[in-house]
Amino acid sequence: MSKKLPLAKHLSDSEYQLLMEVYANHNRSMGLDERKKFTLSDIVRVRRNVKERCLEVYYKSGDWWRYAADGTWY
Repeated sequence: MSKKLPLAKHLSDSEYQLLMEVYANHNRSMGLDERKKFTLSDIVRVRRNVKERCLEVYYKSGDWWRYAADGTWY
């Protein structure tokens, strides 16, 4: 696995891969102006949520999403 983002070092390789894949799809779903607020460098925290089988991804703006094991976000 390539070098992980420092704030995601606690994730397993498979969790990190999920983060990167869902992030890429989520980012592509946004308009260009929206994308500027949600770059990888705008992520401030990634928290594992075992109960809901997702990663909670928090951004500088205060927004956050759940990135689910099935590849969706909500």
